Parts: sequence; structure tokens; C-alpha cells
Amino acid sequence: MNGYSIFSRSIFWVSFLLCLPGLFLAFANPLIQIPFFIFLYFLGLNVIAFHAAGKIEAFRWALLVSGTAYAATLYWILVPVYYYGHFPLILAVFCPLLLGFVLGVFSSIYVVMVFMLQRRFSWFAMGLFGGAVWGFLEYTREYVLTGFPWLITAQAFSIWPGTIQAVSIVGSYGLAMVLACAGIWLYQRNRYSVIAALVMIALFLGYGFFLPEDNFDGPSIDILIIQGNVDQEMKWEEDSQVKTVEKYKSLTLQGLRRHDPDLVVWPETAMPFYLQEQSRLSFMVLDFAQHQGIDLITGAPAYEMLDDGKNFKLYNRAFWISRQGYIQDHYDKERLVPFGEYTPWPDQLFFLNRLVAGPMDFSPGRATAPMEHENLALGMLICYEIIFSGLVRDRVQQGGNVLLNISNDAWFGRTSAPEQHLHLSVLRAVEHGRFVVRATNTGISAFINPAGNVYRKTPLFQEAILKDSVTLLDRKTIYNVWYWHINWSIVAISLSGLVLCLIRPFRSSSGKPFILDSTA
Repeated sequence: MNGYSIFSRSIFWVSFLLCLPGLFLAFANPLIQIPFFIFLYFLGLNVIAFHAAGKIEAFRWALLVSGTAYAATLYWILVPVYYYGHFPLILAVFCPLLLGFVLGVFSSIYVVMVFMLQRRFSWFAMGLFGGAVWGFLEYTREYVLTGFPWLITAQAFSIWPGTIQAVSIVGSYGLAMVLACAGIWLYQRNRYSVIAALVMIALFLGYGFFLPEDNFDGPSIDILIIQGNVDQEMKWEEDSQVKTVEKYKSLTLQGLRRHDPDLVVWPETAMPFYLQEQSRLSFMVLDFAQHQGIDLITGAPAYEMLDDGKNFKLYNRAFWISRQGYIQDHYDKERLVPFGEYTPWPDQLFFLNRLVAGPMDFSPGRATAPMEHENLALGMLICYEIIFSGLVRDRVQQGGNVLLNISNDAWFGRTSAPEQHLHLSVLRAVEHGRFVVRATNTGISAFINPAGNVYRKTPLFQEAILKDSVTLLDRKTIYNVWYWHINWSIVAISLSGLVLCLIRPFRSSSGKPFILDSTA
């Protein structure tokens, strides 16, 4: 029994020493990013799946290991909770741990499924079903518990755009399935499984290097991005509001002296007041657009009065101000940040209300069609909406020929979060075949083409003026067109594996039925 306990602990520590650096270094971090380290993470999970004594032990060990790894990679959540939510440090540290272990549950389910698949199927079927389970679990993360598809497998390779071109065909979750499948085959360590895994990796990650260079022919427009680098806590103070407007006007004038853009973009909540109201501040912005003859998009809070004439709804809004000096269109953020813009399940989580900025929650927008002008159709995405593949797909399906993401990553300070956010934007550009324009308050603002190349970007926490051209594209990627078919195929394969696990006996290496005790 003591020998078994030592062996069990050894499994845990081997897995831990593989998973923690594997996940942390695969994604953007303060040290060095090495995307292929994601296979170390899969290796660590497979160590548990293939050597745990039972399903309960597999789940428990996997949760401890993967939860810690996710929490370390999401360390930056501490910053907004501590500095802007004003939580005591000891409680703020708990937040990345909590979210890390929530994400760890998905990895733990994968480990239990691979545990069940072993010895029931051939190496080929085990990889197919296990990989599909991983892809399915990443897909569910887009919707379960308000959704948080951050640190998904394909994101790790976004720093090498050539390696993620396959997502335009199979999507991020399809590529996740392929890489997880390869991870299982590599762990089998037989000649055929290793060769199959290497071929699979080479085909899917190498696909982009055999594509001809795309010139993205079509009409184009010039866009000027203004990164104001306004202090997050100061800009909402009454004395700072005029200074904020003047700062954005001044930076824009500097840009207009050198460029003649078709569109000027200020970031999310760049204007810290109700732009829809007739006020001195609003007229400063509207008159500026008219006098300079520019089309201007800016973020600002907004509200809508209810029928009772007393209550109202708050929105996180993007305004389109025409060169004639009036608001011609707007978009209200559809997918809100839980605990940042609203409190989910407020009756149960009443003690977290003070994480939400302002006296009341924001409401989700309803009108999500592109903002259009002449041949431009802007598929709007505010802040972390860019991380949701389904949401981006909707914008393209509705006719968006350019994706515009206005954001405010100032909340995260000088951490890895802005870069991780950028990498997800790269993934969406390739997946759905659109230029992505990112305008942020403190960086990273960027221009990204449909091949995933970030051809212009700004540093963090600096005032910046960024101008470049984007092509208006109408064609759709295979994944965009077959989105539901591809994702539901992954779901069907994974569920088929589960059903077969339940009806097929567990066999030992000798071929005789293998009987597990009740704790397994």
C-alpha cells in the first residue's frame, strides 16, 4: 500500500512539473513564449490519464495540476481585482485561483475520458475520440458559465501565423482536436502512433506554409487609430473629462497633419461621459468631427430610458459620428464581462457586487448588425467580444467586411493579458478571413490581416497614433460557412466515444475483461 501511495504521488508530481511550465510558457507570459510547450501540457495530463488508479483519482489529480497551471497563466486577473475592485490582496489572489480551477475542471474531464478510453480502443480510435473530447470541451468553454474561451490551444500558436492557417478550415476547436489527438498518439510511443502524430502535426501546423501569398485584392480604406493612454482611474473624474477630450483631439490633429484617413477610431469608453446628451463635452466632440471633416468612431457609456420614464438601462456603446457632426449610428456591446460590467446570478453572488464599476449593471445590446457607410460594413466587437468565435462569425455572416475591436486593456496593467488578448484577435482574423482593427486605450492597438500578420501595432502605456489601410473583403472562409457543421461534428465524435466507452468492456492487456473496484 505504501508503494502504491509513493507511485501515486510520483504521478502527480511528474504531471505537475510538465503541466505548469507547459501551459504557462505556451501562452504569452513575462518570460518567453514557446507554443510547442502545449504538448508538455498534454503530456502531463496523459500521464495521469494512463496511470491513475481510477476515475476519481484521475479527476482529482488532474484538477489540482491543471487548475494550478491555469491560475498561474491567468495571474493578471489579480491586477483589476486588487487595484480597481479594491479587494484585499489575500482575496484578490483567490480570483485567478478560482478561475484557474474552473478551467481546470474541463482538463479534468478530458483526463477522465482518456482514462476510460485506454485499453478499450486501438491507439488510433483512442486518439480520435480523446482529441474530439478536448475540442468539444474548448467549444463548450465559449458558452458554459457565461463563457471564457481564453487560453485555448490554437491561441498558443498565434505568434506564428503560418501555423494557424488551418483554422480557416477546421476552426480553433478543430485544430485543438487535432493537436490533442496527436498528443495522445505521441504518448502511445509505438512506431505507428508516433509517425501518425508527427504527420498530423506537420499537415495542420504546416498547411499555411504551402499557401500562395494572398494580396487581399479589393477596395480599401485608411484608418487612423488614436491610443490616448489615459489613466483608468483619473478619466472618470469630472475635472479630467475635458482634459481627456482635449487629449484625444490633440492626438487626432497630429495624425491628421500627416494622414488623410477615411475613418478615425478612438477606443472603448474613450469618452468618459454620456455622448448622447447635449452637453459641453458632447459638443466638443461633435464639433471637432464636423470642423475636421472626419468620420469618427468612439466608445462611451450610454443609456436608454424605460417606459416608466424613471428607470433606464446602461450600455457600453460605440458611436459613429459623421463628418457632418452628428451621431449616425451606434453599436451596444452584446457580450458583457461578468463581474466587470454586470454580476451574474446576483442573488447568489451578492458579495461580489463591488467588483462591478458604477451604481448598476450594464445591459447587453440587441442591434448587432454592422455599422455601414458606402461600401464599408464594420463588424463591431467591444473589448473581449473578440475572443468568442461564434460572435465574430455572426458579424461576418451579417455582412461585416472589416472587424473593428475597440477595447480598454488598461485594467490589466503591464501584464501578459493585453498580449494574450491580441493573440486571440489574430486567431479570429484567420478563422473568419477578415482584417481586424484593434483600437485600445493603453495598448496593444493593432492592424491584423486575414493571414494573421500583425502588420502595425503600438507599445503598451504610450500615447500613439497608428494609421494603415485595410481591405474590404466579402469572401468567407470554409470554417465561417460550415461553422455549426464542423463544431457539431466534433461534439458528435466525442459523444460517440463516450457512448462506446459505456457499452464496451474495459479490457486488460491480455484481452480479458478488466474489473475496476467501486472507487474507480
